[in-house]
Amino acid sequence: MISLSRTVHRILSAVAVAGIFTFALWHKVEAEQIADPRQAMVSVLSSSGPHPSLGDQAGVWDRFVGTWDCEYTFFLKDGNVRHSRGELEFGWVMGGRAIQDIWMTYPTEAGKEHGIDTSLRFFDPKSKMWQVVFISPEHNAVVTVRGGTEGDRIVLRRVDDDGSMLRWSFNDIKADSFTWHGETSRDDGKTWKLEEEHHMKRRIANIVKVSTSQSNAPAEKPPSTVAYKRLASLVGEWRGTQGKTEIKLTYTVTADGSVLMEEYRAGKDTMVTMFTVDGDHLIATHYCTAGNQPQMITPTITEPLAKSLIFSLSRVTGMKTPGDWHNTGLTLTIDDPKHLTQLWTYESNGKKGTNTFRFTRTL
Repeated sequence: MISLSRTVHRILSAVAVAGIFTFALWHKVEAEQIADPRQAMVSVLSSSGPHPSLGDQAGVWDRFVGTWDCEYTFFLKDGNVRHSRGELEFGWVMGGRAIQDIWMTYPTEAGKEHGIDTSLRFFDPKSKMWQVVFISPEHNAVVTVRGGTEGDRIVLRRVDDDGSMLRWSFNDIKADSFTWHGETSRDDGKTWKLEEEHHMKRRIANIVKVSTSQSNAPAEKPPSTVAYKRLASLVGEWRGTQGKTEIKLTYTVTADGSVLMEEYRAGKDTMVTMFTVDGDHLIATHYCTAGNQPQMITPTITEPLAKSLIFSLSRVTGMKTPGDWHNTGLTLTIDDPKHLTQLWTYESNGKKGTNTFRFTRTL
């Protein structure tokens, strides 16, 4: 699945590996097979669907359950390209609280063994991210990444000890196909090198029925909630510049997922903006180094998937005089999963102006 020489791997202890990955497949076995003690754990491991506690997050991976035929492509260091074929299996395990996949590569020569790797994926409610542990016994290596949905993709990331960055992504996701990318960056995310591109086609004979979590989907959510969820896809780290000053944005979710917090750092300055849902619109409360706190709101949300959200001043606290410098609005535009633009308006002693910032995702 991956070009292991490109990534610094963390090798887990033998106990941890044995505890998680002693299984290889989760397919249900026939009743007479279960009597075999060597199959008992495999039969218990398998789950028919996701655990109810996952809620909407189950849909991130549930659509992949089943068997996929794979065309693997590896872009090698020497400029050559290597192709191989195999299959990918997805299924729920551990009471539906995790989903496991098996990556299999078919041998290219008679008498050779097939390659087999696996990943275990589980949702961390604290970080609101999927944690993924990938293990390749053949290479004695383990890779951990984390992430989730970003627009219409699934993106998983990690930063290694040497500062190099790894990005795995599921792209062009359809009911019967998707494309997997493995990329690395050695310049802090400014440029990315594609090392792997794998094309997956669902095996028709193994199309599974829609899971309980999908067939019993909850009622459609309000547009403001959908818009907030899209905004929450910004979770991670972003960088931009203002003149010669580097700006770092960090987005995290807090208050059980109901608040998106943006932390802005530029030189010695630190500011925070909190985004929340309020009825049919969103609110952005900005805690400024000027010592005031403008609260800005959107109009009623009618197009929750629009690229831009426009926040206008509702009120401001902490002003010492009416002419104090303060922000009066924010237009936040998600240009694509890797690029973000913020246009801030401000007023000071009756004079108005704008500041535009452009950011690129680094984590």
